[in-house]
Amino acid sequence: MAVGTREDTRVHLRESSEEDTSPLRIVGLSVPFPGAKRPLEEGEKLHMWKFVLMSGPRIAIPTADVYILGAWHPAYQDLLGLSTESKVGVLWTSSGGEMDFEPIEQEYLMRLLNDPRVSFVWFGDPALAQVYPEKGFYAPYPLDVDSIKVDPHMEKKDIATLFCPTGPKKNILNQLLAMKLVQRERKLTLHTNVQGYDVILKSLDCVRHEWLPEVEYHELLTSAKVNLACSWCETFNYNVAEAALMGTVSVTSPTIPLMGMRVVEVNNPAHIAEKILEGCGAEYSDTLRTIREDLKIRNYECKRILGERLSAL
Repeated sequence: MAVGTREDTRVHLRESSEEDTSPLRIVGLSVPFPGAKRPLEEGEKLHMWKFVLMSGPRIAIPTADVYILGAWHPAYQDLLGLSTESKVGVLWTSSGGEMDFEPIEQEYLMRLLNDPRVSFVWFGDPALAQVYPEKGFYAPYPLDVDSIKVDPHMEKKDIATLFCPTGPKKNILNQLLAMKLVQRERKLTLHTNVQGYDVILKSLDCVRHEWLPEVEYHELLTSAKVNLACSWCETFNYNVAEAALMGTVSVTSPTIPLMGMRVVEVNNPAHIAEKILEGCGAEYSDTLRTIREDLKIRNYECKRILGERLSAL
């Protein structure tokens, strides 16, 4: 979860449109934090709520019974008192380990748990929900599985992908060192958007990218033989889910709650390299099918838990 400074953004309520059909009007709000806004974007696709991205000088916010804020940002402070008739909660997308990497998040979470204007905290980490049951609950993140279109004629190429925000929780260096070992054994070009790491990346067969448009990003994931995602800590990983829906297996760490080529010792580049090579040389149709089914179950559970929790507010 990203941490930012307060922006000069003005918000105002507007009446909900006549298209609102849910008995409980829910609106998700988020500043442009990639990890925090994504579950709210996906929930809108599944008709669970309306989503408003808080970007720009003036933002029109629909009236609602419940507002869900994506993570925490100082700009949200004005929203806590926006309406006395509405409930406000927060989607907390960090795990305990991620909060350890970003100490300010520990302070933010304590404030939210003690603020009477915050009615609930939706945790993406089941353990945090157990630690803070007074106001918190766990629900998995939604993903509109059917919205991800795959080109069935796209062939696999000798490439691996590593697409993630650059930061210490992503365990980037160990994965790059693993690719150095892999490329001694076989041709496998790495495509990545990570920033920095120039010394190690210059020694690799590597193509560097900026943040890619969705179509190009999906094409690379689909054509890859293996996707890398050996994070130190996560509550989910949309990149792993998307790769699976596109027919590409991921090398993952135990913290990611989806099946994959799981590396136990994620601090060992040699072990990561072994899984990368293994992932390149096998067929994983059963694993990928299981992930797709698991994602649909997660959507069902998300709708059920949120429906029960928010209706009881």
